[in-house]
Amino acid sequence: MNLIFKKKSYSFKLSTKVENSKTTYITKLGWIIKLTSNDKKIGFGEVSPLLEEDLKKCAKQLNMIPENVEVFNLSEQINIFHPCIQSAINSALAEINGKIIFKENYAFDEIDKTAILLNSEHVISELNEIKKRQSNIGKSVTIKWKVALRDNHVEEANLEEILSQIGNNIKLRIDANGSWVRKIANRWADILKDNKNIDWLEQPLCVDDIDGMKELNKKIPIALDESLLKFPTLIDEWKGWQIRRPSQENNPVKLLRELENKKALISISTSFETGIGKRWLYHLSSLQLQGPTPKVPGLAMNKFPNSFLFLNEAKKIWDQL
Repeated sequence: MNLIFKKKSYSFKLSTKVENSKTTYITKLGWIIKLTSNDKKIGFGEVSPLLEEDLKKCAKQLNMIPENVEVFNLSEQINIFHPCIQSAINSALAEINGKIIFKENYAFDEIDKTAILLNSEHVISELNEIKKRQSNIGKSVTIKWKVALRDNHVEEANLEEILSQIGNNIKLRIDANGSWVRKIANRWADILKDNKNIDWLEQPLCVDDIDGMKELNKKIPIALDESLLKFPTLIDEWKGWQIRRPSQENNPVKLLRELENKKALISISTSFETGIGKRWLYHLSSLQLQGPTPKVPGLAMNKFPNSFLFLNEAKKIWDQL
């Protein structure tokens, strides 16, 4: 199959900054790619790296892809490319080949009211606002808290206050982005191990410390994120929760098949994609919610600006870029 390859770059500013222990996100850059087959079928993909060095690598590699290319040659070429490029190409090919068929609506438009990424600078005051809003909407809420940004004594004090304030209808996910040492991670695990509110501790230790996280997983649910990206074989080996970000994996079709086959302990999370990448997030999240261990996805909807980039129609996004 012969293909026409085209790409367009995008940029947008997040509605509020997103801070973790490694970096701060204020703006998002990336590319939308479009593949057209010789029988006029179209597939879109999104190249959505998060780090500046990955952006530079993707820019260089995208320029190496010819406009007219045979599908086998393209698949061979991208095998040595950045996983975000592989993800985009494989996503577009899956759309062309009918491996994924998107729905018009996935009913996630108001998920920002029940799945909330906390502002780490104002954790307690924001929690109080969430509790007020929750009493109005009458639904359970899942909050994600990025830690290892302040002194641990300060964050432990915040944790104790959070635990004293939340009822059973608020679930808590705590993400250290791989920045804790074992001593601190074990302290938090001991505090939280019998708590009914905790969904999981996410990537508490550095990406390489798999043994440490296996030990922690015996006390409390541990969700791997960055470790899965560095060591993809863990996807088939890790016995706990997995935070899966389809735009960062080299082939999201594998994740699609896992969810279609009802694989448990998977949670879907964003890397701040546009509406192109969000189609995959929504589709995979809807499958996850029908699986054996349903969990509200981490889509960070309250962080996106009002822009055509987040429309539900891929062609309209492409045409306006």
